[in-house]
Amino acid sequence: MKTTFGKTAMVLAILLMAAVIVTGCNDGSNNNEEADPAEEPEEIARESLMREDLVYENNYLSEIDMEVFWQFNEENETLNMRLESPSAGWIAIGFEPSTRMEDAQIIIGGFAENEDPAVEEHIGTAPTSHEQIETAYIEEYSGERQEEHTIIEFVVPLDEDSRYDLTAGEEYEIILAYHDESDNFLQRHSQRTSTEIEF
Repeated sequence: MKTTFGKTAMVLAILLMAAVIVTGCNDGSNNNEEADPAEEPEEIARESLMREDLVYENNYLSEIDMEVFWQFNEENETLNMRLESPSAGWIAIGFEPSTRMEDAQIIIGGFAENEDPAVEEHIGTAPTSHEQIETAYIEEYSGERQEEHTIIEFVVPLDEDSRYDLTAGEEYEIILAYHDESDNFLQRHSQRTSTEIEF
């Protein structure tokens, strides 16, 4: 009886140890489990409002929640750009300012009273002021507005006759701004920021 009891106790002890080891190795997690879709990076590409064959793959999201999308077309010497803001007013981008907005080549977009998109080109005349230039370089543009969301898209000419001198891969000082509800291009911005973007 002692021998039988001893063998039985040893078997039970081995089984108990095996159960503990298996339980410890399996903590309920599945290493092969697929990632939560909510944790996957958001797709930044945007389809163009103007061209069916154009998808914007370059993107910058600013601290004021204004987004800039761009795509160079070296063959046509152009730069397609798309601006988006969480607002129902004008939206603007300025290139290479010297002090705040002074000397910046500014492009402002919004919507006219008839709800058609409108774009103007300005120059920064002082750190806090700007005015429209006489020559219009941007001839192609479009836009869309849905409640508190504005989209303006345009084509920037980069040929030798253009005032814009932008090169793919280069970094530029940029100012971004928008108004919450006004499409008056001379109305002071509601939000503004400056940054450097590598195009």
